Amino acid sequence: MKNSQLWLAGAGLTILQILIGNVMLFYGILPSLLGLHIVLAIAILIIAIYGYLKSKLGIERRILMGNVGLIIVISVLGYLYTFDSNAIILIFHFILALGILSNFSVLYGFDRGQNYK
Repeated sequence: MKNSQLWLAGAGLTILQILIGNVMLFYGILPSLLGLHIVLAIAILIIAIYGYLKSKLGIERRILMGNVGLIIVISVLGYLYTFDSNAIILIFHFILALGILSNFSVLYGFDRGQNYK
C-alpha cells in the first residue's frame, strides 16, 4: 500500500470515528456503537504505527508519533468520559480527534506534493 493511500485511509477512518462519536453524543452511548468506536480507534492506531515504521522522512515520522500520542490521550479521555460525563472532557476528546484528522490530511498533502508530476 502506498503512503498516500495509507494516509487517506487514516483520515477516512478518523472522519468515520468522529461521525460515530457524534451519533453517540446525540443518541446515547449504545454498546454496539461504542464497540465500533473502539475498533476504529485501534485501526487508526495500527495505521499510525505502521506508517511510522514504513516512513523514511523525519517530518512524517514525527507527525505519526504525534498521532500515536494523540490516540492514546484521546482513548484515556474517552474512558474517563464513560465514568464522568463531563462536557469539558468531551470537548477535549473532540478537538484532539480533529488534530488526528488534520495530521493525516497534512501527511496526505505532503505525499501528493512530493509525487506530483
